[in-house]
Amino acid sequence: MSWVPAITIDLEALLRMGLAVLCGMAVGYNRAQHFSEPQPNRVRVHVLVGLSACLMVLAAGPDPEARSRVIQGVATGIGFLGAGEILVDRSGRRGHSTPQVHGLTSAASIWFTAALGVTVAASTPLLAAVALLLALVVLSQHGNGHHNGGPPHG
Repeated sequence: MSWVPAITIDLEALLRMGLAVLCGMAVGYNRAQHFSEPQPNRVRVHVLVGLSACLMVLAAGPDPEARSRVIQGVATGIGFLGAGEILVDRSGRRGHSTPQVHGLTSAASIWFTAALGVTVAASTPLLAAVALLLALVVLSQHGNGHHNGGPPHG
């Protein structure tokens, strides 16, 4: 009698986790390109967010109620992570007399990456792929021109 449980390879789960990693890489790479200096953490954060959201939903199993609770937990946790990405510059620097908010797009992209991970795990990969393409189109737009010639502020 062996104390090691039998290990079966769940190919579908592995493919879903791989797709979540690729989705996170695509969004993270896009966000990393919006800064004047290299931002390798942007890619890593997005990959880990997408993969962990996918993994948590997969670990919940096929029970819809368990998946629903996990998805609610992911949404709550990612909300806190995204909030840490948002900065308010109250110093009036950069030629503005009013407070300036930075990081909203980066926070939204973290939220979106978690949604991609959940979608990859719980729905069809095609839905996640289409959403990713639409998001990359939106993220590729270069803001509203209020950067005063400086680098984008993500």
